[in-house]
Amino acid sequence: MSRQPKDAPIVCDHFTWYLRRNASGVYLADGRVNSKFSLGKPSLGTRDREEALRRLRNLDRQKAIELGLAKAELQDVNHELSIELGWQLYMDRCEQPEILEGVSPATRQRYAAVRDKHVKFCGAKAYTTWSEMTKKTTKEYGVWLAKKEYADRTIVLEVNVICSVVKWLVEEEYLPASCRFLLKLSKPEGSTTYCYTKRQVTRVIEFCNTTTSLVWLAQVITALATSGLRINELAKLRWSDIDLSSNTLCLTDERARPRRNQTGQERRIKGKRGLALPMHPAFRNVLAALPRHRDALICRGQLGDNLSDRRALEALQGRVIEPLKDEFPTPEGEIGFAAGTIHGLRHYFCSEAYRNGAKDAELLEWLGHRDSEIMKLYRHLRQEDSHRRMEQINFLGSDDEEDGDTNVA
Repeated sequence: MSRQPKDAPIVCDHFTWYLRRNASGVYLADGRVNSKFSLGKPSLGTRDREEALRRLRNLDRQKAIELGLAKAELQDVNHELSIELGWQLYMDRCEQPEILEGVSPATRQRYAAVRDKHVKFCGAKAYTTWSEMTKKTTKEYGVWLAKKEYADRTIVLEVNVICSVVKWLVEEEYLPASCRFLLKLSKPEGSTTYCYTKRQVTRVIEFCNTTTSLVWLAQVITALATSGLRINELAKLRWSDIDLSSNTLCLTDERARPRRNQTGQERRIKGKRGLALPMHPAFRNVLAALPRHRDALICRGQLGDNLSDRRALEALQGRVIEPLKDEFPTPEGEIGFAAGTIHGLRHYFCSEAYRNGAKDAELLEWLGHRDSEIMKLYRHLRQEDSHRRMEQINFLGSDDEEDGDTNVA
């Protein structure tokens, strides 16, 4: 490409561009003259004209590949693989069937959110290619997220996604092996989800039952608090999942059942692992009060429509927690009842089951988890439990006294 006057259009292999500068002197590629395509006005991330022209040639080729006007070849996408194109390749892979390394729609949505933030970060830092995504710059992305006050768990998730994208691009030979790196992150401990007390759950259910338009929510809260189900699992619960003769509730993941997928009734369980748990008497009471519908789904929303996690959360926070929050005041700077969520009922179930003697193996089966480490996120030991256990331990006295005491290890 020959050197052209600053204001003259630059004709590349596929498109025509104008080279502009922003207020900071950084060159921009203005492709809006190509009215048939949405090329926009992306930054070239440099103040040097020769470097801007080189990046413009790469941009022209990459945009052509994205729009299907040119075929991506390894020599085209190796070191010069743009951030946008790399993300497109990875997201295309995620769109494949799950048996071929694709992911669920919910996971694709999460990855899309990560992509949008990462592209914004790269634009702010003038990073244009994936070869610039090193261990150092990936850590920079984590710092960038932290400055924007994202939670530690979000930072760990997003940085791990970036590492996974680089790993996949290397494995598919879109990047050379030298671009691969290992970044170990420590998992944040604890949880910011508020765990209700028994008194709070009882009061919430009582409050809902006194208002006709909230009886449905009382049933939902009772079912979640006594089963540990996620609300989307409860929303997909069918009468065929209930075995009244054995008093058991069984859920299975159905993403491998094409017929369910075709009818729009496919059930997906987080982690792809089914679960089985005995039904609590309060859960059975809820079942006894519910009518049966033609679609066989058990729980409904306020208007008899499908149960929605968003609408249930809005009803809980706006119509229940808000009028009750003065009964259960939250200390300043703490996470308390006022921050209660639907998911907090899963934490409540696990904590109460654990406090009443349930073992890890039982909780893993009931909640559908594989790793007992995850149980630490759900257990919320009450202060009174610690005091009671401490009082039962015989630290002093004779060995003979131990035989008659009930000690807690």
